Amino acid sequence: MRSFTFGRAAAAHVSAIASLLTLCGVSFAATVVLKDGTVIQGEVVSLQDGVYTIATDSAGTLHVRKQEVRSIDENDKSATRPGVGLAPDAASPDDGALDAAKSRIAEDPKVLAMVLALQNDPAILAVLADPEIAKAIAAGDYAALMNNPKIIALMNNEKVREVIDQTR
Repeated sequence: MRSFTFGRAAAAHVSAIASLLTLCGVSFAATVVLKDGTVIQGEVVSLQDGVYTIATDSAGTLHVRKQEVRSIDENDKSATRPGVGLAPDAASPDDGALDAAKSRIAEDPKVLAMVLALQNDPAILAVLADPEIAKAIAAGDYAALMNNPKIIALMNNEKVREVIDQTR
């Protein structure tokens, strides 16, 4: 297991963790483009066993194999994710970094699949249920996040590290 040490890159790692948490375990509005050129407007609900579940207004619920997806673009990059407690207009000095990390995750089907695969991970669920962490994310209080034992544990989680490495 790699160990995470705090240094100059710590804020970037915490920003990536915050982005992962805002995307993990929740649905979001997106434009999904398939490899055959088909465009699907809907809400990406989950990724399970290599199949995205997408709720659409026009076609109902669709199930699309991950390998059929060319790209997924988040429609409302400022949308709040349930369970995380972020206000849509919550300002912090690092909003740009957070938005950039969220965009990198949402725009890369491989990384998005990795994030969605973490949606039932017990460590992620524990962090998402922690009101102190939600408050720190909403306030952009990265110092509090860097000192939170649950966030530190996530930074050392191999699956989470892989997502962070992919967003650099």
